[in-house]
Amino acid sequence: MDRTRASDAFNAGSIPVGRSLQQILGLLGFDFMKNLLNKLKDIFSNIKKFVIKYSKYLFPAVALILAAVVVVIALDQRQKAADRKKALEEQAALEQQQQAQEELENAEIPLEETSDEKIRALFNTYYTALSNGDSELLKAQCDTIEDSEVIRLMEQAAYVDYSLQNVYIQAGPREGSYITYCYYQATFERFPEIPLPALKGFFIDTNENGELYIVMRELTEEEDSYITKIASCDDVKELNQKVNVEYNDILLVNPEILDYFIELDTTVSTAVGEKIAQLNATKAAEAAAAEDPDEPEVVDTTETVEEPAEPTVKYATATTRVNVRASDSANAERVGEAMAGEKFEVVEELLNGWTKIIYNDKEAFIKSEYLSMIQSADGQPTIGMLTAKSEVNVRSLPDTNSERVGALMAGDQLEIVAVEGGWCTVKFEGMLAYVNAEFVDCTLFE
Repeated sequence: MDRTRASDAFNAGSIPVGRSLQQILGLLGFDFMKNLLNKLKDIFSNIKKFVIKYSKYLFPAVALILAAVVVVIALDQRQKAADRKKALEEQAALEQQQQAQEELENAEIPLEETSDEKIRALFNTYYTALSNGDSELLKAQCDTIEDSEVIRLMEQAAYVDYSLQNVYIQAGPREGSYITYCYYQATFERFPEIPLPALKGFFIDTNENGELYIVMRELTEEEDSYITKIASCDDVKELNQKVNVEYNDILLVNPEILDYFIELDTTVSTAVGEKIAQLNATKAAEAAAAEDPDEPEVVDTTETVEEPAEPTVKYATATTRVNVRASDSANAERVGEAMAGEKFEVVEELLNGWTKIIYNDKEAFIKSEYLSMIQSADGQPTIGMLTAKSEVNVRSLPDTNSERVGALMAGDQLEIVAVEGGWCTVKFEGMLAYVNAEFVDCTLFE
């Protein structure tokens, strides 16, 4: 297309040739842009005039605003610096505390022999109660103790005496508490000349009255963790090792003691099991009696004539040293003390676990679990006589581990009721008892 034809094309189009940009913008609908630019120009012009006119007031105000902004920024930075410093100090304190805790956990807590009279008195009383079979005194030294444990300890007391030698202590998990290790000697009735060394650990604490007691309750997690940790200290390990060496040295020279321990364990376990069963039966009977109202007694009006029966006298012997009470309660007045093997006439066996006896010609009470009932010899036929060849024990049952109720000297004689299994059943102080036939001469009637 040549120039002339191009001009004609432009002349014939929608955009006229040769007009200004301002005309084009107006034709395109952008007049508002022009007005906006003019208004902005006027605003900036007015601001400029205002600033020039009031510059002496504006510049100080702006300076104050800038200063305030600077102060705020400075204070903010100062606070952040203080916060950072505090955070660093807290972190350092925490690290120091953790380090101290680690040092404490790794530190050896010293073990030392105590000279504290209160601590020694507590354990002297405890082991005296064990030796004498005094369950009430034993319970008084502890915060709590299971009936089964009391029965076990009291049963053992019939065969062993305790002698406290030393008490070693370590600081407990809190003020007024101690971890203690009692070094004592145990002397068994079959080996009275051979005291055996032993070591037993206890956790003791102080009550609100300032009195020490043995902790028998279940330990808290904190207490258990603390005791486990300090029990692994070198001092404790050395003390344990020392006692173990002493103990093993004695057993090497006297191996028969081990056989005796096996025999004794069986005897004690059997007796404990029987007494626990009796205790549980008594508790069950008491619970049943408390739940069920008393039923009226049915009286049989049928008249019967019976011959008056001969009253059967029953006896019992104390299996251990035990308190004698004025009534059937552990809180009743203590009227005396029965020694192991002491015999009493039985008036009545009560369902609440107590037995009414004759004590110093008066009625009194002893816990049934500490008595062994004896069959009366009244009415038993005599089939012969025995004569002791040497000193020999008289026992409540045909068993060398049964309770000893008396003794015969060489030449003493007793009536024989029966002979069986190497034992003679005899009449002894109004009751049936047993003597080992190996140590007597028996003469049976034809």
